[in-house]
Amino acid sequence: MTKRQQRSGDDARKDTGKPAPVVYTEEDVERIRKEYDAKFSEMESRILKTIEKAVGPKPSEGMPLRIPMGRSSINWIEKATPGQLIELIGSSLAEGTKKPDDNTLFMAWGTLFSDLFLSSSDLQTDIDTISEEDRDLLKKVIHEDCARSGKFVFSIIKKGANLDRSALVMIASLNDLARVEQDGEPAILLLMKTCDKSIRPALIVKAGKTLLAGIYDSNGVPLIFTVFGLSDLSVYDIDAIDKVLTKEQLKKIVPKSGLGRNALDTYTEIATRMRENLAHQRKSFMNARVAAPEPEKNDIGPHEQDDDSSGVLVHANTGTKPKKAGTSPSVGQGAPAAAGPDEPNNKAIKILIVDDSRIIRNLMVERLHNLGYVIIIQAESGDEAVTIARETHPYVIFMDINMPGKRDGIDAAREIMSEIDTRIIFLTSACNKETIDRAKGVNPQGYILKPFSERDIRIALTLLY
Repeated sequence: MTKRQQRSGDDARKDTGKPAPVVYTEEDVERIRKEYDAKFSEMESRILKTIEKAVGPKPSEGMPLRIPMGRSSINWIEKATPGQLIELIGSSLAEGTKKPDDNTLFMAWGTLFSDLFLSSSDLQTDIDTISEEDRDLLKKVIHEDCARSGKFVFSIIKKGANLDRSALVMIASLNDLARVEQDGEPAILLLMKTCDKSIRPALIVKAGKTLLAGIYDSNGVPLIFTVFGLSDLSVYDIDAIDKVLTKEQLKKIVPKSGLGRNALDTYTEIATRMRENLAHQRKSFMNARVAAPEPEKNDIGPHEQDDDSSGVLVHANTGTKPKKAGTSPSVGQGAPAAAGPDEPNNKAIKILIVDDSRIIRNLMVERLHNLGYVIIIQAESGDEAVTIARETHPYVIFMDINMPGKRDGIDAAREIMSEIDTRIIFLTSACNKETIDRAKGVNPQGYILKPFSERDIRIALTLLY
């Protein structure tokens, strides 16, 4: 520090025994400030690291796995390409100091799959986005982890998001997940309880007879009973069980204690109740009456509503659906000039499929193609459906009711029908009275309950003409 020379009177201060004041220049003040800031920043960083280590934030539900780790490592992983992430995960098989720590592996796994796929359904459909060679490498990483303690696997199952667990279903050998346990519970059993329901049928089929019947929880209850006990069990899960286990095989599956019902009794009760519920819902939908529109001034003859169990308006005299004013679309609106929409053999109508599940959309496309329909457009949300419908003017829209986003299927259908002339056929897997009432208020031309068949689609389309 630079001291200024003492001014007059400084000698007198010395005589009093008091120290002379030190006067700092502006440069001294700036240097002291920088030194203080540096020391404070270092102290603050140490405190934050101590807090993060003690109580790291838990990943929120529905988000990719995020484990507290060094900021530089996080930045690198978030910017890495899928190829680099796969290479990083694969490097865990190496020995030595370059082997990544567990936190880095968890972060890389979550980032990899969230970068490549939007949902569990997308992952299941487009798993080939990851090459077979890379999938084998990831599978080997899981195998080696299970051979040690399964720490990585259990972290994914317990702390990961749906997409992380779905990747485990598609990548891992289930035999590996059946061998490793934590607190007496096999990893495959915990995965069955926590995995996304959209990918659970694939897990059931992949597990097969051997694991469904031969893996037990800590109470000696077979894995198949864990499936039966799931609160959100669906008809797709029942269909998956049908693919891997016959009734005779189900009958032989019992708890280790030998007490209680066999798997066939439980399966029969659940499947019967589920199919009766679906039949009741189908009847509720098919009996939903559609309010007749106000007669147009140019209409000739009276119109009335007739219940043909399809939710379709029927002409009073001819038994055919009355045409609304301006309902014959132009070529740009979904029908060629040579074939009007009222002709039963017209296969050139424009069809929009709206469903957040790519599997359902692909299934619809396949069955429509089988029926001869070729102009098919897709949307994965109600919001996207409104935009696409405005641009393309489809003749008919197959609209899923329950979808994420600002608009569900009913809201989207209402908005679309207020702007363009189209026909709505609702798709749904389950609903309550409130949903039925809302759907009826849109005046749809039909309903199809999931799971649907090609015959269901053909009948719904035939009733439009």
